[in-house]
Amino acid sequence: MTPTEFDAGGGQTIAVYLSPDTGDQVDQDALFQEIAADSAERVGRGQRIVSVSMSPTRHSAVMFGREGSGYVSEMAITVVYASAAPSA
Repeated sequence: MTPTEFDAGGGQTIAVYLSPDTGDQVDQDALFQEIAADSAERVGRGQRIVSVSMSPTRHSAVMFGREGSGYVSEMAITVVYASAAPSA
């Protein structure tokens, strides 16, 4: 999964990872595994995680005839990365 990146100034980058919408419930473990792998690679470029937030972007329709009983089928994870402070 390739994140959409935004320069936030001050050595910060906002990366938005969007899960593919397959119509099935989001597999959060798989999603975070991909984000962790990308984050581990960024350490080599001097970036570290500052914050993480998660937002459902698509909720499935009514399930079993009960409103609100569906599941999230697409999710955006937003990670803010900062460049490591230079050594003194």
